[in-house]
Amino acid sequence: MLCRSVVALLALLIGIAFAADRVAVPEFPARAGVPIDLAERFSEALRSELIEAGVGVAAAPLITPGIAGSLEVEFARLIAELEGVRYALSGEVVARPGTPGAPFAVNVLIVDHVQGRSSDVLSSPLAVATLPRVAADVAASVLRFVDAAPELPGGDAALFVSTEPRAAEVRIDGVPVGVSGVLDVISLQPGRYELEVRLDGYLPEVRTVDLRSRDTRFVHVVLTEVSGGSIRVTSLPNALVYLDGAYVGMSPVTLTSLPGDRSVLVERPGFEGASFSVGVRNFRVHRIDAVLTPLSPTMLVWPVDAPGSVIVGGVLRRDGYASVEVGLVSIERIRDGAVHRVLRAVPARGVYRLDLDTLEIAPLAH
Repeated sequence: MLCRSVVALLALLIGIAFAADRVAVPEFPARAGVPIDLAERFSEALRSELIEAGVGVAAAPLITPGIAGSLEVEFARLIAELEGVRYALSGEVVARPGTPGAPFAVNVLIVDHVQGRSSDVLSSPLAVATLPRVAADVAASVLRFVDAAPELPGGDAALFVSTEPRAAEVRIDGVPVGVSGVLDVISLQPGRYELEVRLDGYLPEVRTVDLRSRDTRFVHVVLTEVSGGSIRVTSLPNALVYLDGAYVGMSPVTLTSLPGDRSVLVERPGFEGASFSVGVRNFRVHRIDAVLTPLSPTMLVWPVDAPGSVIVGGVLRRDGYASVEVGLVSIERIRDGAVHRVLRAVPARGVYRLDLDTLEIAPLAH
């Protein structure tokens, strides 16, 4: 372990890119509700796409599912170190209950072990039929990340950055230059630079530093610890959202949460509710895209919290929806003493959105 750490340290200090043309792609684990062979097929399809693009791929057969599916920067860097490559992926295939057309999703994190760069967690809807296309899209994202390895112009001004705690990502003018604790003195042209320090679980720190010719600037950054991530919830149609049993608003909504396993319920009168379990991580945005199943074959929907009254087919409707039949339907909107009455034609079965300003109806778009 000591020898491998020394090799990794030297690579970071002098910019040796290990096997710069290779990317480690381990076997992504299948989470609960996902067929194991689907995750295996996706991992293999992703490797094939990268190979066809001219990228050397390390299959990383010894990487355990726990590390391969961690979606944590530190573990992805460990994959790169163990495989002796510059770039590495960690990822998982998860189930998305109640999502027609794309019942699964693949989440992928990309890291550059040499420059200390990492991507956001990339999430793509997935179905058996779309597997080749999704693999090609993820491969394209990997290629863009690999091709976007920028460099700063060297010079006779020097900067040394230390942080508390160590192992923070250091960026200069947006360019990742390494990880504190193993990052050596950085040689740059004299001038003003924006220094940014990031570490999961801590607030990012941004400072302006002025560097002079033939001088070394020492900067020590003490990071502030934070705890929490966020959950972005969208639904079709808009619905009530509950986090751990507490109402938090109408979708679309972004929720802040402490780290840990959280339950999200998305429900709306006239539709089946959808429940989700989310593992919240620090500084991660988790996305839920719910498509609710109607309880009636033909419906009109409108905002549940809309002011005034809506009467459909002669019946006052209070819950933002009405079950109707195909054909002509009478609709009334009463607001501030004004009454607007129309007849609308429902052409076929399905869910239709009712515009409360014009009382026009249109299919609920996916």
